[in-house]
Amino acid sequence: MLRAAPAHGVLLLLAAAFVATLIGACTDVTVDDGIGTGDDPGDEHGDDGDHDILLADPDAPDRWLFAATTTVGQVARTACSTAGVRPLAEQLLAEVECLRPGTLARIDNIANVSLGSGALPKLNAGAATALRNTVAGGGTMSISSSTRATVQQYVLYYWYDNGRCTSVVSLAAKPGRSNHESGVAIDVPAYGTWKSKLTARGYKWLGSSDPVHFDYQGSGAVDIRPLAVKAFQRLWNRNHPGDRIAEDGVYGTGTASRMDRSPAGGFAIGPQCGGAPNPPPNTPPPPSTATLQGVIYEGTDTAARISGATVALSGGRSATTSSTGTYEFAGLAPGTYTITVTAGGFRAATTTKTVAAGADTWGSVSLTRGGATGPLIGVIYKGTDSSARLPGATVRLGTGQTATADASGVYRFPAVAEGAVTITASASGYLARTITRTIAPAVENWGSVGLSQGQALESQCGGVSAAGECDGNVVAYCHEGELVTVDCGAHGRTCGWNGAESYNDCR
Repeated sequence: MLRAAPAHGVLLLLAAAFVATLIGACTDVTVDDGIGTGDDPGDEHGDDGDHDILLADPDAPDRWLFAATTTVGQVARTACSTAGVRPLAEQLLAEVECLRPGTLARIDNIANVSLGSGALPKLNAGAATALRNTVAGGGTMSISSSTRATVQQYVLYYWYDNGRCTSVVSLAAKPGRSNHESGVAIDVPAYGTWKSKLTARGYKWLGSSDPVHFDYQGSGAVDIRPLAVKAFQRLWNRNHPGDRIAEDGVYGTGTASRMDRSPAGGFAIGPQCGGAPNPPPNTPPPPSTATLQGVIYEGTDTAARISGATVALSGGRSATTSSTGTYEFAGLAPGTYTITVTAGGFRAATTTKTVAAGADTWGSVSLTRGGATGPLIGVIYKGTDSSARLPGATVRLGTGQTATADASGVYRFPAVAEGAVTITASASGYLARTITRTIAPAVENWGSVGLSQGQALESQCGGVSAAGECDGNVVAYCHEGELVTVDCGAHGRTCGWNGAESYNDCR
């Protein structure tokens, strides 16, 4: 692709500033003939600044979606569908209509027009009228994509810029630049059937580079891209009075960082076409607990769900995955949890997640086949005297399996997945203790545990804090008074400092 000359880049910047001035004056922003063809000299990829090349519908709901939908950034980093940000996208278009009433019109009520599952039902009012007139002569026109909100473009560009979801997008314009954000663009898969009819009504065919794409440039065409950016800025400021950004319709780093942190499900205070209303009465207090959920799948294929897998959390809770491979823990106290997953025929896997109050955190885990198992046996005894047995002691594995020591203080697990496993023993009047053993297949594995009596709870952790410490590839940390150790090497990882979360972790 050709890169524009520097002089052309200066003209683009001047044009953007002029458009921002027009927005402030509520003046029409018209569509120029170059939509979808201008190069961006500041684009490090050297691609067409206004153009997207999609290999699949990015807006269609993802059957295998397991993204955290708390923020736009989480959707961008974990999903390959923009469906998760649709509620916020609809808010942005509604705010555009507050900024310039009558600019957009619905197209889902036009007879003989069929919209794709992810296409937003809004289009420039002039373009909608021309579309209605085009299909009035008969025949059904299928439209796979129409107006795309800036937040959807943010997700698309994130995929493109970071090499994600390459089966969906091979080229994406920066937010605020895509022709689909203009409000005048449609994609028509049967373009050969409709090309002459659409162009006769004021639509311009983009050409062979994107044959399904048409931009309306007839009477009443208004490019809403700057208005759409300003709509987001207004919504952000309305919900964050202490962190305001300029409402100038210019997409920059400040706007980008706020969009990444915005709620994918929409802002609490939505579009407002008049003055700001009073806050709702009796607003409930923010939630004090968190939810952890995820999908258990095989290898790198998130569609290969594993049902019936056991998901165990540090702290004692466990769950079994559903028929679609999902699990959920609700009502969790905020904090850091170790997630251990086991399933027949698969190797056990462990990960660590930090959950926050009022948030849904996703902890999806991949398992690999090779489910060899071995028996585990051990003795639970007092202190350091292995002959002083503790019958009735409870033994819990990191896999979620539990057993009770018999009259001789012996516990048995007939089959435990090979690899590292944590063994936690507890008995009334004694301090619970956790050790780690590596299970070898087809041989008897031992994991005896001595329990101390009459010590302070804190003594189990010793000098190890919640932040943890590394001993080679083994990470140890204190959780609710219990010392937890995880053998990172058994999972092909190393122990190291997680600067983002401020604790040692398997990396």
